[in-house]
Amino acid sequence: MKLINSWGNTSNKYIKISNSLKSPTLTIGNNNSYGDVSMPLGNNSYLPSPSSKSNYLNPFSSIEDLMYKNTITFFGVPGKSNVTIGGAIASDVHGKDCSWGGSFIKNIKSLNLVLANGDSINCSREKNSEIFFTTIGGYGLTGSITGVELNNNLISLTEKYCRNLKKGSGFESLLNNFTNEKNEYSVAWVDLLNKERNWVFETSAPKKEESKSKVIQTKDAFEPGLSLPFIGRNVLQSMSYVNKIYYKLAKEGSAVKDRREVLYPLSFVSNTKNISKKRKIIQIQFSLPKKNEKHIDDLIDVLIYKQVPLLCSLKKLSNNETELNLSFIQEGWTIAVDFSYINFNFKSIRFFYKKLISLEGKIYLAKDSSLKSEEFREMYQNFHSWSKIIKKIDPNNMFQSQMSKRLELKNW
Repeated sequence: MKLINSWGNTSNKYIKISNSLKSPTLTIGNNNSYGDVSMPLGNNSYLPSPSSKSNYLNPFSSIEDLMYKNTITFFGVPGKSNVTIGGAIASDVHGKDCSWGGSFIKNIKSLNLVLANGDSINCSREKNSEIFFTTIGGYGLTGSITGVELNNNLISLTEKYCRNLKKGSGFESLLNNFTNEKNEYSVAWVDLLNKERNWVFETSAPKKEESKSKVIQTKDAFEPGLSLPFIGRNVLQSMSYVNKIYYKLAKEGSAVKDRREVLYPLSFVSNTKNISKKRKIIQIQFSLPKKNEKHIDDLIDVLIYKQVPLLCSLKKLSNNETELNLSFIQEGWTIAVDFSYINFNFKSIRFFYKKLISLEGKIYLAKDSSLKSEEFREMYQNFHSWSKIIKKIDPNNMFQSQMSKRLELKNW
């Protein structure tokens, strides 16, 4: 038996890894999800043999390893370097390039998939297309990915970037200053403990003379075992002071950054586990359609009511390619806010979900651990189309996670 933990340390269990299908089960990667989405409902984790086809990548390889070895850059690179390509597909992850690059689905040409009955199939936009689209952003509930074929339109790997930084106050000002042009990686930090909503906005673009630079493989940042929870509780306004210092020290203008700083920005300061009791955190990440962006301030006020926000980031999103998955991608914005799990108010968050639903927003399920089934169904009104396809290929609920049970995704 092997003990696995979610990245936010809010879910854990002992599992037995097997190469045979035993219900209920789930195929897992490196457990970078914050909540219970990567936790099998039972104690079995299915580990299939990777596809032997030469043009197919091993789904258990990290996206950083694949980019380094193939000198390419994926669209929609998430913030940790050891995310497996299978996990990235299952969550339809996104990055700082989403407005022009799209989510992770843009990288994928076809998939090999083991279904609940043990059959191995190939699926793409042209072949078994419904299964293809329900698998990308399907959180491992359609089957087990055994091989991944990439599209041939991926861009070259870049080692050095030109970074530009701006500062300001207020969400309206931030959105007006936010850019995400082609080849530009953009993200903003916002101080939610300051009524002025001070922000730092950063864009990064590849250096033109990059071809002369040596590409270096990136490793995940070291995670210490200690934490300073009094900061996360904002004792004596300590968290507020940390934010003020960060904002003051941020220098506007241009600079050169390497790839690891652009794509994988997690550090001792930005890793909110370091300021949370027992290193447990919960993240609320949501998308909001562009037509409702004027309501962001009010929405944030409801979100942080009776809460202590640790970190807030904002990125721009593009349209979702399909309505047959559970991706939260939609044209507009995504905001992610970290909280200490120990102090999280599970009662007040219900008001936020109600407000978010009224504004056609969606919660990112890869980060979720607090949503209820009825709230999910109001957010994801395409759920019935997705579940209708899943029921055909997994009628006995072979592939189940704690998240799918909590949200009643396979309630048949």
